Amino acid sequence: MHRYAVTLLIALFASLAGFAGFNALIDPFGIMGSPDLPGLTVRDTRLYEDGGRVHVGDQLARGGERALILGSSRTVDGFPRDPADLPDGFINAGMRGTNIFELSQAAALAAGSETLQCVVIGLDLDEFGTHSKAKATYWLSALRDGNADFARARVALSPSTFGASIQLIADNLTGSQPRVPWADTYPAGAQRTRYESGARGIYRFYLGYRFDPERLALFETVLDRLTAEGVQVIGFIHPLHAWREEALFRAGRGDDYLAFRTALADTFARHADREPVDACLPGDGAQVWDFSGFRPFAAVAAPGADATEAHPTFYEPSHYLPNVGADMLAVMAGDRPHDARTTGDRLSPETMGATSAAIEARRAAWLATEDGRAVTAMLDAVAAGNPSAELETPQFLNGDDEISVADKLARIAPRAARR
Repeated sequence: MHRYAVTLLIALFASLAGFAGFNALIDPFGIMGSPDLPGLTVRDTRLYEDGGRVHVGDQLARGGERALILGSSRTVDGFPRDPADLPDGFINAGMRGTNIFELSQAAALAAGSETLQCVVIGLDLDEFGTHSKAKATYWLSALRDGNADFARARVALSPSTFGASIQLIADNLTGSQPRVPWADTYPAGAQRTRYESGARGIYRFYLGYRFDPERLALFETVLDRLTAEGVQVIGFIHPLHAWREEALFRAGRGDDYLAFRTALADTFARHADREPVDACLPGDGAQVWDFSGFRPFAAVAAPGADATEAHPTFYEPSHYLPNVGADMLAVMAGDRPHDARTTGDRLSPETMGATSAAIEARRAAWLATEDGRAVTAMLDAVAAGNPSAELETPQFLNGDDEISVADKLARIAPRAARR
């Protein structure tokens, strides 16, 4: 009986070791440092299979980066991915489906490296809601505890990694490419359908939206510590296409949106006097920009019913294209954007009245256009159907969440002391 038990344990251990070894060898998320296997793993098609948390978390835990652009899928898709297409020293560290809890963890983790000088972080109302806190692979990644070695062990033993490993091998054998959400041309009507379904769906989302001030407080904890240690933090409010912004207003969240802008301006203003050790962009150590609010580049009319040519700024109402992100960086740097329609406002408590009034004026002007009238008619029909709110079980922050952020902040490299 004893021999049988030992044999069983050895078999189980060998199976587990083989499973982990296979995942480590294939390395679908690019964190193990395994050599490429010709014909099997040369093409990295699954780095962002999980939204990018495992890959980005490992990259931030390793350190060595000078400047990050953090954010949700709007950052992933809306900024160039190749560092050669970004300002010197910047990398796109966006993660799909993320929120301010994960983004705060990412910023705190990255600041553990003394090379980090600047964090540019995309923000919007969605990321401060109670509907989400962390995706499943967050708990595998180094974002969880800041320990890259433990994260690699968790990833190696994960069934999710095994699935991604098999897919990576299949991609290399068949020549398949990772999904790209936009294209140069589309079948007639495909873009229009995407715009209409996106606006209808997001209307229900906003009906059930609830803002969580605890999430903003957690983010300010990170903002305070990073700027105190000489890291420049530049926030910006993501642009949304006018179709989605109108759905937000029609769902009764216009006041929430304007209050959110004010709260962000006040939050960043409390830390604006911090002096960065080595600024990446001109201006204060803490600053926030707003590219939202029915701006000309976001109010370009949606594709027509028969359109095949790609929309120039948004591939669907929630996501802008990399040319827009590059232009936003130019605006924040004080340079001229490639597209003159790309404009933004530096927010402060003193500018809130004027910028809010400007949003209302731009909205009114857009609603008077043919595009605006079409959306009004569509949302009138949606509202007439009395749709139910899209409700998710609230996920509130707890003491462990605050401790995990505090632990990362305790390991921040003291740049300010070296001035």
